[in-house]
Amino acid sequence: MKWFRETTVWDNNTPNHAYLLSDSKSKMYAYAIDSGSVVKKFSEPIQFNIKGRKFLEVPNTWNFMMAEPKPVGRSWQVAGSKGNAYTVSEANGIWSCSCSGFMFRGKCKHVAEKSVVVVN
Repeated sequence: MKWFRETTVWDNNTPNHAYLLSDSKSKMYAYAIDSGSVVKKFSEPIQFNIKGRKFLEVPNTWNFMMAEPKPVGRSWQVAGSKGNAYTVSEANGIWSCSCSGFMFRGKCKHVAEKSVVVVN
């Protein structure tokens, strides 16, 4: 988990916040409104879509500590077409992948193929 400050420029002056996200930025655990001092924590992580949004990793200036969540479901490493290793996960029928295609489009060939080519 890492803290990210949203830097998206919105047409309607929507304020940006800081988010405690999974390393793949697909799940949100907590957020700080307008990077203020109050951190709001979720009882369970929620799905987070970064499509069309921009972020910068920032230090934990809130001194907010949270235990790493226990893994739910299953995950495995797969080899990408250019030799990169990605993590494909499934929990309660919801699939995700750590590749950039899945992070931006919400789908990718690794999940579509439900690939089981394991990377050592």
